[in-house]
Amino acid sequence: MQNRAKSVTIFDVADLAGVSKSTVSLVLTQSDKVGKKSKQKVLKAIDELGYIYNRDAAAMRSRRSNLVAIVINDLTNPYMAQLATNLERILNENNLQAMIVSSNNNLELQTNAVKNLKEYNAAAFIICPVANTCAKWLDTLSAQQKVMTLMREVPFSAAPCVLPDYKKASHVASMHLLAQGVTHIAFIGSELTLSDSQALQSGFNTACSQHGVTPLVAISCSQNQALSAKNAFIEAYAKHPQLSALVCENDIIAQGVFAAIQTLNIPTNKNIKIASCYHLPYYSVMPYSLSTVVINTHDIAKRCHLVLKELLQNTAPPVKTLVNVNSLIRDSSQ
Repeated sequence: MQNRAKSVTIFDVADLAGVSKSTVSLVLTQSDKVGKKSKQKVLKAIDELGYIYNRDAAAMRSRRSNLVAIVINDLTNPYMAQLATNLERILNENNLQAMIVSSNNNLELQTNAVKNLKEYNAAAFIICPVANTCAKWLDTLSAQQKVMTLMREVPFSAAPCVLPDYKKASHVASMHLLAQGVTHIAFIGSELTLSDSQALQSGFNTACSQHGVTPLVAISCSQNQALSAKNAFIEAYAKHPQLSALVCENDIIAQGVFAAIQTLNIPTNKNIKIASCYHLPYYSVMPYSLSTVVINTHDIAKRCHLVLKELLQNTAPPVKTLVNVNSLIRDSSQ
């Protein structure tokens, strides 16, 4: 016996709802051109008839699906994992299906992931680009697909991007430390030449300039790891024992600095003040409570969806969207 749902057609739905076939089609494709009353009639008829929409076939006809491919550079990073979760939730709430993959901070894996995902006829790509992502590669992809980047700007690319206000994040963290009268201050982070790190350093330098302070040379960690930060700080402190304040790229780097301070047995009467520019949720920093800057993943995901919506409607979104940040003052900077 033939399945009843498969025998029901879009014409049956239109007839029961008392609307045109085109109205039913608009409802099925989540168009905002249908009035609320008509949409409710169509949805009620679909429910009563048990109609099943063949989305794959529709995607082949329209050459567009509701699938959004999300390429995350590092899902082991707790912040990026939470961001991916929020993105998936918001896309699902708006009748879009997320497909999430990780490039593991590897340029070749990122390229291959995008190449493979293109075969799924994705409506759009959201890419958190790895280091050294080429603007030409991204722009070539943008000419073929709806593409936007997240969390990191690819310099000179025309693809729209959504970023935390990194410059403000480091500026407010630095201003908090400088307001307490510190003069021997440095920035510490990894991959200092990347666009996001450059923006953080810019905010730091601006704050120092406003206080008339000449900062020490930025401390570079070989990797975004606590151990790397620990070793980098120990080496820097041997050269600059007068150092009294540090602005850390993120909570991971800050944890490494804490570990270094314990290893060096710095006297308790010499308090090195520490603040982080980038809070990582659920990332424990011991033994102190860390002053940090909160970049809300839900806010990032919401703004990302707004830009994506403009792309899917074939309107021109802003080339760069900055999302606000908030400071969280704790013991480490007092």
